[in-house]
Amino acid sequence: MALNLDRSSLRLFGIDLTTVPGFLRDGWAEALRWRAFRWLTPDEPVRVVHADGTESVRQGMSARKVAAPARVRFVAVELEEETVLRRTLTLPRLTEAEVRQAVDLDVRSSSPFPEADLVWGYHVERGDRLRVGIAMTSRQLIDQQLEALRARLGGALPEVWVGGERPFAIPGYGEAARQASARRMRWALFGLLMVAAVLLAALAITPTLQLRERALEAGRKSDELSRAIKPQAQMRDELARLGEQVRLLSKASEQRLDIVALIDQITRQLPDDAVLSRLEIAGGVVRISGQADNAAQLLQTLGANPAFRDVRAPSGITRAPAGTKEGFTIEFRVGTEGKQP
Repeated sequence: MALNLDRSSLRLFGIDLTTVPGFLRDGWAEALRWRAFRWLTPDEPVRVVHADGTESVRQGMSARKVAAPARVRFVAVELEEETVLRRTLTLPRLTEAEVRQAVDLDVRSSSPFPEADLVWGYHVERGDRLRVGIAMTSRQLIDQQLEALRARLGGALPEVWVGGERPFAIPGYGEAARQASARRMRWALFGLLMVAAVLLAALAITPTLQLRERALEAGRKSDELSRAIKPQAQMRDELARLGEQVRLLSKASEQRLDIVALIDQITRQLPDDAVLSRLEIAGGVVRISGQADNAAQLLQTLGANPAFRDVRAPSGITRAPAGTKEGFTIEFRVGTEGKQP
């Protein structure tokens, strides 16, 4: 089965997926130009032979002169200005590939040199719009200038620069060696950063691993200790259970004695003419119901006893339809002071 893919099929939500790698490359290249990441691509010194015959050492491809180190690996030749044709383009924000296509189209349409002899380069000033500086010249003119400087170059393959405030190279000469060196240094720095990140991660995670190992060891020792003291723990629980049973039995026994003493005390407070029909004891609350000749006097008698508290009649005193007896219901609370020996 044949698989046929074209550019129209590689689209997602209106975005041409074939342009994604280019955008990523341009974004990475743009990030490397930021001040925060510029140290990842340090500029090496370059010996520049200027068009007027003088020499200087520049820090990379810049107009900044530096003191000459003991050894300069790279050399560049600045083109004579009368051999260079310059142009300037203003473009919208495009990818690097699109900028190169636009420059190539402009150069081919405006070059006075034969196509086989044409060489050109450009540099981009980035902002809201792109300002592209273009320089074109003849390969024959470059070869004549390099031939005249052969003795000073010492057999090295030089870069060819277009001078000015922002020098830039004409591709196809010695600039590839310096670019390759910059890429190697960048990857070396990336490698060092990765190693440093791994070491920092190891340093950060080591205390956590140690704490985890200590926690696991503590858990193992706790399990061993639990198994060792399990019989003693069972004995302790059994003793606690027996002690609780003894306490409950003692409390129940005390309560029985209290109830007997309480009934005896209530009986002593009742007059001879009183008859109880109901006696309820719920916790510390006592409720009695019955008949007496003078129920109000009985209420006062119970209230005068210091062992009884909150003595009250929850319902009114009633007189029986026949006879002289009064029906009553009296409720009061008893405390520990109500216990009798």
